[in-house]
Amino acid sequence: MYAIGKVLIDVIVVLFFVGMAGSAIVVIISFFEDFKELLGDDDALPEPPPHAPAKTAEAKAGLAYQASKPHIQL
Repeated sequence: MYAIGKVLIDVIVVLFFVGMAGSAIVVIISFFEDFKELLGDDDALPEPPPHAPAKTAEAKAGLAYQASKPHIQL
């Protein structure tokens, strides 16, 4: 039983340090992306979304139907 526990502890320790390394990589990448955006690099900024088309009468009717349905809260 002690051997199984020792193996599980070793696996958990390895997973912990792999997770820490992955988190550090994400932080470093985020830092550089934010730094590029701070300096005003226009290529780092996302493109604005296109304008939504005008809603049709069918779409408005569907939205009115959805708004009239009672909402169930859990």
